[in-house]
Amino acid sequence: MIRLSALVCVQNQDAMLAECLRKLSFCDEVVVVADRCTDRSQEIARRNGCLVLDGIFPLESQRKAAGAEACTGEWILEVEPDELIDAHLAWEIRAVLQMRPDGDHYDLPIDNYLGDTLIRDGWVGPLSARRGTRLYRRGLKTWAPARLDAAATLEGRPGGALKGAIRRMLGADVGGLLARLDRRTLLAAEDLADRAGRPAAITGVARGVATFLSAYLARGGWREGRMGVVTASLQGLFPVMAQIRARDVAEARATAAAAESARVARLRDRRFAAR
Repeated sequence: MIRLSALVCVQNQDAMLAECLRKLSFCDEVVVVADRCTDRSQEIARRNGCLVLDGIFPLESQRKAAGAEACTGEWILEVEPDELIDAHLAWEIRAVLQMRPDGDHYDLPIDNYLGDTLIRDGWVGPLSARRGTRLYRRGLKTWAPARLDAAATLEGRPGGALKGAIRRMLGADVGGLLARLDRRTLLAAEDLADRAGRPAAITGVARGVATFLSAYLARGGWREGRMGVVTASLQGLFPVMAQIRARDVAEARATAAAAESARVARLRDRRFAAR
């Protein structure tokens, strides 16, 4: 039997974690990376027999790299805390691995649900995606430094895509999607502030319009009716909000740096005065 490890990175996302982990019982081990969690994530993971890495991992790339390093399986299956692997997909994954895999990594389709409603079309990346390379041989995947959607580099031969899909739960309703937008734009803003300092808001507006058109027209969001308009609009808002929040992050960092410099200067002056 080929040993399969599941990797789940969590940051205060315990709402669906128990169900997510139960659906991974077909794996030989489950590694959970808990980044500064103040909820019940670690307790839930340990209760489900997982190996838990509890620490401070500011970047998504750091969490995934630490988790992949801790995995002992020949193959790794990456799963998010809001995703479920059904019995059909679990069987397909095991069958592919046992029948001498043709490739070194495989894409898995992603079905995006809002409540019980499957929203199939119109996803371009800011809030979700239609597929991802989630099954791969250990040691062949690395991530670029980033807090959100860290770009991955994969070595080896691609094996194509599996037929079964991951079930991703974006929220119970549009409110859950808005909460996801808020959480992800803040992470994107911090990444933008790292790269650009004080980004121009107009850049975000241009990208937002392009993202909306891509989601609604090119990616078929119009097929989803009212929800297609909603999801395309929120995805179009993503780069706008990220750019605006990046300016706030940059200003907060500059204020904190100035305050720290002033504090250091005061301490230095006191030392000289004491002499």
